[in-house]
Amino acid sequence: MMHYPVKKTHEERLQLAQEIVAKLKERYRDNLLAVAIVGSVARGEDKDFSDLDMIAVIQGAGIADDFNAIIDGLKYTIDVFSQDIILGKITTVHMRWPFLAGKFITAIPLYDEQGVFAAYKETFQTLVQRDFAPYMRQVFVEEIYEECNKFINTTCTGSMSQAYYNAYHLFTKFAIFLGIVNKSFYTSAVALPERAMALPINFPSFRLLGRFVTGEVIYNPKQLRDIVEGMMLEVIDYLRSKSIEFETREISFKL
Repeated sequence: MMHYPVKKTHEERLQLAQEIVAKLKERYRDNLLAVAIVGSVARGEDKDFSDLDMIAVIQGAGIADDFNAIIDGLKYTIDVFSQDIILGKITTVHMRWPFLAGKFITAIPLYDEQGVFAAYKETFQTLVQRDFAPYMRQVFVEEIYEECNKFINTTCTGSMSQAYYNAYHLFTKFAIFLGIVNKSFYTSAVALPERAMALPINFPSFRLLGRFVTGEVIYNPKQLRDIVEGMMLEVIDYLRSKSIEFETREISFKL
């Protein structure tokens, strides 16, 4: 009986990836446009028990599927998309965009005779030439403002454990917001705190919250509330400096 979890090497993951490519060619034949590895294996950062994550691009429209399995203790995931789905994920800027875009433009092709993944990088570079002010406003109104208020409420009425848990949650959302502000992307949730705090456009209070999240310092709920209130004021000042209006004086509905 096999002992779990099972250690695997980087080379073993790459070997399985090549076997998967061959199987995908058999399944989709001429409809298969490209196959790539993503995640820790693509970055060369996979560890003993890392999974194998892959993307397959096929001809068609509106196709989004996935295959998951475990072979000899190694879990693999293959996300199968048609080109229109992938282009939509790269060019539609919302709360998950920094991770979704990062996934596709940092993929390492194993089969790509038409340069599909290189084209995705070009699409991303074209996108970030746009004015991101509408996206910043949308994410701030839909996500950040509400999350900051929820957190402040928790520090006033909730337990210490709730405040600490919500601090990590808020930090992650704010880090993603900063990815949009900086027109940047993320490739790893593990590396998110370090990368987010190093982005050029940043906020002092966010870095203070980051020191707590990374375990560098410990704050009590009152201190955390002060930091988050400061963070909210800093981002509001930034938005206003960019002439981004996020508050209205009347009820309106945009169709």
